[in-house]
Amino acid sequence: MKNSIVSLRLKIKEILGPEGIMARTIPGYEYREQQIIMAEAALSALLAEDTLIIEAPTGTGKTLAYLVAAALSDKKVTISTGTKNLQEQLFFKDIPFIQKAIFPNLKAALLKGRGNFICHQRFKNYLRQPSFYEQWEEKLLESIVKWYQITIANGEGDRSEIDDLPDESPLWSEICSTAETCVGRNCFDFERCFVQKMRSKAAEVDLLVVNHSLLASDLAVKASGRGGVIPRFDALIVDEAHAFEEAVTQHFGFHCGVYKIRKFIKDCRFQLAQAEIKEEKFDKELRRSEEHTKILFAVFEEKPESRIRIDPTDPRVVEARSYLTRSLNGLFSMLGAVSKQSEELKNIAKRAQELCIEIDTIFGPVSGGGYATWVEKRGRMVAAHACPIEIGTALRSRLYEKVPGIVFTSATLATAGSFEYFKSSIGLNGSLPPMEQILDSPFDYKAQTLFYIPESVPEPNSPEFTSILNQKIEEIVLVTKGRAFVLFTSNRNMDLVFRHLKDRLPFPLLLQGTKPKTKLLEEFKKNKGAVLFGTSSFWEGVDVQGDALSCVIIDRLPFAPPDDPILSARVELIKSKGKNPFFLLQVPMAVIALKQGLGRLIRNRTDHGALCVMDTRILTKSYGKIFLESLDKSPFTRSLDVVKSFFGTTSA
Repeated sequence: MKNSIVSLRLKIKEILGPEGIMARTIPGYEYREQQIIMAEAALSALLAEDTLIIEAPTGTGKTLAYLVAAALSDKKVTISTGTKNLQEQLFFKDIPFIQKAIFPNLKAALLKGRGNFICHQRFKNYLRQPSFYEQWEEKLLESIVKWYQITIANGEGDRSEIDDLPDESPLWSEICSTAETCVGRNCFDFERCFVQKMRSKAAEVDLLVVNHSLLASDLAVKASGRGGVIPRFDALIVDEAHAFEEAVTQHFGFHCGVYKIRKFIKDCRFQLAQAEIKEEKFDKELRRSEEHTKILFAVFEEKPESRIRIDPTDPRVVEARSYLTRSLNGLFSMLGAVSKQSEELKNIAKRAQELCIEIDTIFGPVSGGGYATWVEKRGRMVAAHACPIEIGTALRSRLYEKVPGIVFTSATLATAGSFEYFKSSIGLNGSLPPMEQILDSPFDYKAQTLFYIPESVPEPNSPEFTSILNQKIEEIVLVTKGRAFVLFTSNRNMDLVFRHLKDRLPFPLLLQGTKPKTKLLEEFKKNKGAVLFGTSSFWEGVDVQGDALSCVIIDRLPFAPPDDPILSARVELIKSKGKNPFFLLQVPMAVIALKQGLGRLIRNRTDHGALCVMDTRILTKSYGKIFLESLDKSPFTRSLDVVKSFFGTTSA
């Protein structure tokens, strides 16, 4: 170690202290003791190769704290954030700031998933036989061809360079890099591969900036024997760690749909044609696979639900699964016999084998041994999923035993002052307990906030709930003069309340789903007194400072839907152990979600605002105490007059 821990702690104070570099660099800089405590705790964990869980409330300055710790640790550190937006903010704003102000020699790289980059081979193959889902995609392809010629010369092959590319583009999915189609070093274009170039840059830096989805995907891919996207690193910082479990659950699972199998069949036919293999047996088996795929997924298409739990003993499922895997296994054997003719055929054979594993895991009886399985329907698209019920064991072998020094941090990790739920959810409740720390908020919640539950509100299951909800929200928003997020636990309630209030409130009203989220936020900040109606996507990762947002209204306690396949499987698992899943799982999940909602309200020491919850169960049910203990020390009231006084208005 180049420096002693004592000298490094002094260095932290020199940077973050009241007379430090930050105070001299940033106009109006506010010294926060919690920021120094966090930087010291993170640095200690990284140097001691220990695991730390630290809750850092909004306003702590946790990003700067852990960046300083990472830079001083003299280790190669990967930082994982909750979303691509936060990832880009970290890389393009926060890291350049500390490079300029404190660590001029610090090198960083931004890593994205394969799907963000164009694949030379797939693009060439697509151009040989282009197909379009919509007529306008023909013009989009022309734009991509022009962009491709530029990006080869001086670009990075990243889809973000294409201005008019929709977020969900079927065309892009045909030409981007994918793990299943990549042949690695055997690819003719390996030396100029954009993914490979990204990896090469990342191998030479001090900080790697990723997101949870990429980190989880990397862990899953490496476990399967393929090379991952993230180069070797010495330590890990997981920011927005409350969202880590969900990302890992998705990427440690299996996902397969009609489109995926049809894509495999299309690619198989193309590669056989490229190799000039025209044997009838291939065409016959491919047609069988296509037909058995239709039969298997047709079992679920007739059902009205959007999410359907899979019954692996259903005779129709058993028969269709058996025929489909038999066809895919047949293709695997036949392709294996000709795979020496090209790396692409060898890859196609491997994909046939992996599809068999996916189909058997999702639809077979083995799925009952640790996976939640379900089929999801979205319009004409039908996809099947198998996700692990618990991820702790896999994380221990894939992450904790391989990466010394891990910091998990977020503004919302504890429930009623305990990390038990979080530790259990990601497998940190074993024999080697992590270090734990909950920081105090730097904000004065007693002076800056108010917690309001209106009188005369029935429980959410009451027939009168929606009509009373309309009335109470209207009363509150008139008092606050707009400037509010109204957050709902269901689209149905959101639509009902919005329709009722859209002609009654004298403020600009914005509705989730009518425009992209970023556009809605821009309009909310720009339009004085705006009121935004939204659901779960606005509960976190949204930063609105100042008077534009002065009130967050929540329709009901944010319990996850009981029919969620993964949640219900986890509930059943906890019950099978003779424990209470409501208090061990469902309440902690809802508490963290509610804390996220409150986190939208107070972003700095000059913000003032009210959190209004329209759910009286927080006062009448035994579990309500856990919610109250988990919220910051906001004064509580049930009087609208107190709310009026808080916002400086008088009673009518």
